[in-house]
Amino acid sequence: MKRRKLIQTIAGIMAVSAFAPAALAKATHSGRLLSINGRQLWIDDSGPRDAPALLYVHGGPGIGALDFEQYMKGPLQNQVRLISVDQRGVLRSSPLPARAKVTVDDLIADFEAIRSALAISRWQVLGHSFGGMVALRYGLAHPQRVERLILECPSIDLASSFRWLCSAAAQSLNGHDVAAAVRAERLADPATPFDDEFIETMDRTLAALGERRQDLYVRATKNRDIFSRLAATSDLPEARWSQGAVPGKALLTEPSTRKPMLSSIAQWKKPMLLVRGDGDHVTSPQELAAVQQARGKIVTVPDAGHFVHVEQPAVLANLIVTGHR
Repeated sequence: MKRRKLIQTIAGIMAVSAFAPAALAKATHSGRLLSINGRQLWIDDSGPRDAPALLYVHGGPGIGALDFEQYMKGPLQNQVRLISVDQRGVLRSSPLPARAKVTVDDLIADFEAIRSALAISRWQVLGHSFGGMVALRYGLAHPQRVERLILECPSIDLASSFRWLCSAAAQSLNGHDVAAAVRAERLADPATPFDDEFIETMDRTLAALGERRQDLYVRATKNRDIFSRLAATSDLPEARWSQGAVPGKALLTEPSTRKPMLSSIAQWKKPMLLVRGDGDHVTSPQELAAVQQARGKIVTVPDAGHFVHVEQPAVLANLIVTGHR
């Protein structure tokens, strides 16, 4: 399987084959495998031990943390203790058997076990895309362990987030594929049930965009092919990149993943920062309104899409670090 097709396959609904600047260096792997809740999970723990700890929760689901490490470890160097994790079954973690069951509660239990294993009393948690919902649910489950939530282009409430993405897809499909555009508009309608059929139809509808699907996630067309290029520099076999499809599908088909989350945002009483690119099509107006009502801070970053940590890493790093001062 060609890498471009491979990455589009494993990326699931929320991830994308998107971007990479020409200066992308060879991907490095400084982490290690740890036995966590009976699974071998890849954990990269870098930065000063006495610096504020930050856990990165990747999205996809099933996409891995390597892209965040490549673009953010430099800007965050010596300022935070960055802990990034390939979630169970994903990328550098040990693969899961086909049809394995994975729930968000499993991921929450893994992160809490990792925190304990690393002897970190409290940390900040940054969740990107699908990881934003996971980060919030982890924070609500263990509020005494989380000092601040940072949500980067989050999909907190999957129904409203996915509908908003479908609305953008409908506009892009208009005039190119009428049938797919109609499907996208139907999915964007709140009256359409948010169920297994929704997920399957959405995946098929977004696929109708072809190469233009990437434009839903990046601000400039020159910023394409992040995961294709990352795969080419990572020295990881293609099987590693594709294995995230197993936990990704398991999470998206798990009913508890789809529970409404808009009202849960108000339950978070500690500092919360939502960072979004001005070209992002994932975080919905309903999610932004809920964060604002919960007195969270919202920052819109110019010249960035869904991957602020890739297109504007220095800006995101500054927002993360200034929260410590």
